[in-house]
Amino acid sequence: MDTTIGGVDPRVVPGGGCAAWLLPAGPTGAGFARSVLKEVFGELRMSAVTTYDAAVALSELATNVHLHAHGGRAPMHPPPAGLPELWAYVRWRARPEVVLAMYDSAPWQGPLPDGRLRPSPYAEGGRGFEVVDALTAEYGGEWGVRRTRSRLGAGPVPGKAVYFTVPVPPGLVAPRPSPARRTAEEIHALLAARRLGSLQLAIGHGMAVICVRAGVHVWVREGSISYRVPGLGTVRHPPYDRIEVVERIVGHCADLDAADAPDRRRC
Repeated sequence: MDTTIGGVDPRVVPGGGCAAWLLPAGPTGAGFARSVLKEVFGELRMSAVTTYDAAVALSELATNVHLHAHGGRAPMHPPPAGLPELWAYVRWRARPEVVLAMYDSAPWQGPLPDGRLRPSPYAEGGRGFEVVDALTAEYGGEWGVRRTRSRLGAGPVPGKAVYFTVPVPPGLVAPRPSPARRTAEEIHALLAARRLGSLQLAIGHGMAVICVRAGVHVWVREGSISYRVPGLGTVRHPPYDRIEVVERIVGHCADLDAADAPDRRRC
């Protein structure tokens, strides 16, 4: 299996791939998510305490999907695409972090939570994000929400992903960098699978460029991956951080589409 494309085998995660699972519809989703996390964290040799705490945070996200994306009920006739998904991959920074993301196709209502969203002190529920915020802060990770597209099912469906990160213990070896050409082809395939539109790939000597859309380009060199998005400037990643680059590009394109939507309605 090509681990850069991903799958349901948690062993792809330490090797630089993204593993993705459909989340069972209904209240059993939280238990399924915890069992998946234990497998992934076992592959990464995370401690038992860290595994337990991260499982608590992930349970909150899975429960939110059940309660808010499906109104607390399992869909009677599940659609062929757009069902909740659980993703796991490593983000290769100076200190690598494992990323756990929960995707659903329901639109977010209200402001995006950023660690400052608080329920009423008298509320009996709605404190899931507070739990996620506290646990990720304890470990030096981060969390947030981003627009994205699904990975599994009949085709990519627009939606959102709530994610959090946990630093990986020292000792995880970064994947061996591939030649620029191969890395660019892998990124191109990952972006094409999310159906962002007509992608253009140009390969030269020791460098490749992927044109995603107007103003959004990815440069792949032997020692780095970088991309440029309107209003953001150029962002650079290590050459084996393909999954994070793809997720960032998918999210930026979704943000650009959302920003353009009011203009299209006025036309």
